[in-house]
Amino acid sequence: MLSIKWFYAFACVCLLFSTMTSSFAEKGFDYLPDEDTLGLWHFDEAKVLDVSANEVEADVEGKSAWDANQDWNKEAKPGKSFVFDGNTVISLGEAEVLIPKVAITLEAWVYPEDLTGWRLICTNWDGPPGAYHLGVENGIAKFHINTEKGVAFAGAAKPLELEEWQHVAGTYDASKIKLYINGKEVGATNHGGKLVGAGFDVIIGSKNTRQFNWKGLMDEVRISGIARDADVLSPNLAAPQAVEFTAASLPILWGQLKR
Repeated sequence: MLSIKWFYAFACVCLLFSTMTSSFAEKGFDYLPDEDTLGLWHFDEAKVLDVSANEVEADVEGKSAWDANQDWNKEAKPGKSFVFDGNTVISLGEAEVLIPKVAITLEAWVYPEDLTGWRLICTNWDGPPGAYHLGVENGIAKFHINTEKGVAFAGAAKPLELEEWQHVAGTYDASKIKLYINGKEVGATNHGGKLVGAGFDVIIGSKNTRQFNWKGLMDEVRISGIARDADVLSPNLAAPQAVEFTAASLPILWGQLKR
């Protein structure tokens, strides 16, 4: 009898997990900061706030504006996104905490309204290289990394779509640079060495020289101190973040099943 009860409980857990994953997959949701999150900006507030433990201060240079209508459909609440008008940039200053030495993931949801020339998502770059550079050249997303061994990049083969929400992510693990669009790897380059910063500002929507500014919307910008795997680098593409049936979470699930 006991084995039958456990089998029934296991089946219920599987059904619940399947239902949760399916519902979240259709809607999306905010990231949750974890121990590897160096900076995270939801852009839901009336201020540009870093919700990571580092609480990096931001300075909006230009017009602060939020768009509540062109959202990528966050779960639980109608989210907002930040409007980049081609002149506005967000400076995070010379935040050393945002420049890891060994590995990095840089990602954002973007809604481009102009993809001519260079349009930058997030960088630590000037004319000379800084540590990293995530941007789009004539529609082609590229992720540049600068290490003690030089500069290299991974690039996509196909351009981004205008006026559509897309998730762009670049990772570096001290051996390879990878670029992902909507959770799928679209480019990779072998590269090694520790990241090299140069005292430049970290900028969302531009670079230290305030050139090649982003035009369109942006949301859920996250910088991490690890190279996130494809299945977790943007968890809101398919399933809620950190849903694991561990010893700590099973009692909660048991309570839900009983109810």
